[in-house]
Amino acid sequence: MGVANWVMIWTAIMPLAVILYYFFRKKYKDQRVSSTLFWQERMKELQASPYLKKLQHHLLFYLQLAALLFCVLALIEPFNESETLAGNDFVFIVDTSATMLAGSPTHFEKQQAQMKKLASQAGGKPVTIVTTGVSPEVVIRNEQNVERVEKAIDQLAVSYENAEMEQTILFADTLATNDSTIIHIFTDYLDRAALANKTGQSYQVHGFSEKLTNVAIRQLGLSETDKGTRGIVQVINNSETSMNATVRLSSGSFEKAVEVKLEAAEELLVPFDELPNYKLWQAELDVSDDYAADNTMATYLAPPVNAIVIDSALHELIASGFRSLALDVSLAEATQLQPDAGLPLVTNQRDLLEATTPIFMFGRNDENPFEVTGQIETKPHPLFTYASLDEVYVSQLYPPFKGYETIATIDDHPFIQVSPKGDIVVLTDVQLTDWPLSPSFPLFLWSAMESLSDDAEFLGFFQPNEHRSMSLASPTGEWEIFRDGAYRHSYIEGSGPFVAPNEPGIYQVVGDEKDMTMIVQLTSQEKELSAGSSYVMGQSKAVQDTVRFSFVPFIIGIILLLVLLEWEVYRRGIATR
Repeated sequence: MGVANWVMIWTAIMPLAVILYYFFRKKYKDQRVSSTLFWQERMKELQASPYLKKLQHHLLFYLQLAALLFCVLALIEPFNESETLAGNDFVFIVDTSATMLAGSPTHFEKQQAQMKKLASQAGGKPVTIVTTGVSPEVVIRNEQNVERVEKAIDQLAVSYENAEMEQTILFADTLATNDSTIIHIFTDYLDRAALANKTGQSYQVHGFSEKLTNVAIRQLGLSETDKGTRGIVQVINNSETSMNATVRLSSGSFEKAVEVKLEAAEELLVPFDELPNYKLWQAELDVSDDYAADNTMATYLAPPVNAIVIDSALHELIASGFRSLALDVSLAEATQLQPDAGLPLVTNQRDLLEATTPIFMFGRNDENPFEVTGQIETKPHPLFTYASLDEVYVSQLYPPFKGYETIATIDDHPFIQVSPKGDIVVLTDVQLTDWPLSPSFPLFLWSAMESLSDDAEFLGFFQPNEHRSMSLASPTGEWEIFRDGAYRHSYIEGSGPFVAPNEPGIYQVVGDEKDMTMIVQLTSQEKELSAGSSYVMGQSKAVQDTVRFSFVPFIIGIILLLVLLEWEVYRRGIATR
């Protein structure tokens, strides 16, 4: 509360002048007195309280005095101040990655409360909410109703997929209407470098500086030995203190547990020997930390493929790469390749893509390459789990295949594609790249073999909410997805790409005549917690503005009402004379 014009306080003498005028004005009234005895009594009554009686008999005076007092109040301009967000409209970027589930209450719940608080301070200005991910989504657009904004905030949920914050920020920039738009980013951690070169908008980052404890299962691997199945669980302590934990490996009714102690920032390989020959296994970490989403991991032990057939027309480096994986490599002429042999084929023959056997295509024999420059950009895919292509150089590419999923590009040109039935296509020749000199080359070949040799009962490994083109070949084309016997959703072939569930775990994909298992896993980025901070970057450094709410319009309305009442009192007084 306050006033903006104390100088006009001198006008308070006006109601005082009216009061004095009513006190001392002379007003004569004819009055008949029947006797001098009664006259004396009448005079005593008037002299007892002359000023009070004058006030008691003048309603018009009260109304005039009240109107003058409100006029004085209006002249000094009283107001009330309230805090509101700086800017004319706002874009809320909400991090929905798995790490937002850390803490108790979780970071996501705290950010929801913060968003609702800021929405209430928006003062009716437009609010847009965008969620993060590979495909950012607009939840609401330019909404001015606070209740609808709060309802949309309450309905937000964690999607478990990578935030892809830089991509989401670029998308949010396109939603900004002008330079006065303020973009609020609600996350756990965001490096300032992500906003260092952005000067067109103003950004307010809401992060968390608290350091939480976390022990995660980084990897789970299984292999068949002479004594049965051997498993290795890689556990890492991302905390600054030592942690005690129990690592459990289970499949069906079988379970085996190992007690471990991890020092700060320690990585530990926990072996499990002489396991039964089951296919589906799950590792679970029993530990008291602040983040539980990375405490479980599943894997599937697919039958190993020990042999592969390679087109002899391809470069020798391809065969050398597969031999380094301890595979039985056979070379064959292009005319001798058997498309229905069941073994994976490595070739550049375009016609063999129609075969039923798995195909790993390196180059094309039906097109000419064109020159490209630039770095390789990859999309999240299991083929790149262990193979990084950051330092690989490619000079030329072949034209892509229509209808295939592109998982790696160079200058926006497809570099690596996956066909609907799972064939892998690398659109270059070995001699056109230095890839064989990189350690990622044999790792990529190994990942490709794992992908091509998937079990018929195993659909594959997926990331949360991953979109993938797949041909499941069901008679009706309808598949139902279950987890722990509970129905989740359905997928209709031909309606679009197959979308994996957003929550990590083991799922059953059930068709008319087929039942397959799929595993949804967190990415390695979602298994690391980082402490951040809140800061402001961009054009404006102001976080909040002060808005004045003036009472003058309401006071003027009261004054007009009092004037109407005065007129009515005056009119009635004249009428009764």
